[in-house]
Amino acid sequence: MNFFQRLSDNSQGIFYNIICCFFASILIAIARHLSAEFHVFFIVMLRNFFALVFFLPQIVRDHNKVFKTQKINLHIWRAINGLLSMFVWFYAISILPLSEAVAISFIAPILTTLAAMIFLKEKVKSHIWIAVFVGFMGILIVLRPGFKDLNIAHLAVIFSTSLWVITNLFVKVMARTERPQTIVAYMSLVMFIISIPFALPYMKPINFENFCYFAALGLVSNLTHIFMSRSFAKVDLSLVQPFDFTRLIFTTIIAYFTFGEIIDFWVVIGSMVILSGAIIVIPKRNARLLQTGNINS
Repeated sequence: MNFFQRLSDNSQGIFYNIICCFFASILIAIARHLSAEFHVFFIVMLRNFFALVFFLPQIVRDHNKVFKTQKINLHIWRAINGLLSMFVWFYAISILPLSEAVAISFIAPILTTLAAMIFLKEKVKSHIWIAVFVGFMGILIVLRPGFKDLNIAHLAVIFSTSLWVITNLFVKVMARTERPQTIVAYMSLVMFIISIPFALPYMKPINFENFCYFAALGLVSNLTHIFMSRSFAKVDLSLVQPFDFTRLIFTTIIAYFTFGEIIDFWVVIGSMVILSGAIIVIPKRNARLLQTGNINS
């Protein structure tokens, strides 16, 4: 038994979560780099294509089971919603400083609980409203309306995060009867197919360097999902949520050395406030609700 295997499940889960955050930061940096030359629709299509390519071995291995489903309509709607979220997210990170976009996206757990209250009729406790207020104050600190110029990209992050939350509601319903491999397979396939007509007007030849970037985008997307799944297989979301802040740390470092971006002091403060609200709002009963699909991977 090696050193890692001797660690507790909590320690292993936290480690996997930090690795997941690292890959998520690389993912948005690659998408930002590609956005300087390619349209968002084209980037998303090739991201979905390569993600599907890297998932093909598992599809081939489990081909007799992976596409068996009685909820094809839910799979399609989940993919459409996820695709729209990805379009909007990639648009936002092509404009905003990466650390700022990531900080705003920390509101996802709060939106998830509100969505569960509205659509799944889950009971609302007082701490949820406290968390919503805290998260809203954090957003105001990051955006500072009246003190900085706001644009549609800021709203795009919130809209994309909201769509991602709705996507996870679909997953919560499907997870009762569907295999995880089935959910991922349909997501990858349907998102790729639907993204093709959007990308067609913006298709252009790519050189070998960009081919490698696009392939890396698909691979890193899958790795983000894999390590996220491993993390939640080991530990509850309520424990690893504070470590999601490492996503901002990794993103800030990568953005500084890659794009020369310097993080704003108020973004750090605001993201900490938002994350505090997220930590308040995540009970163990919602852990499975956030186990699939990342922040717009």
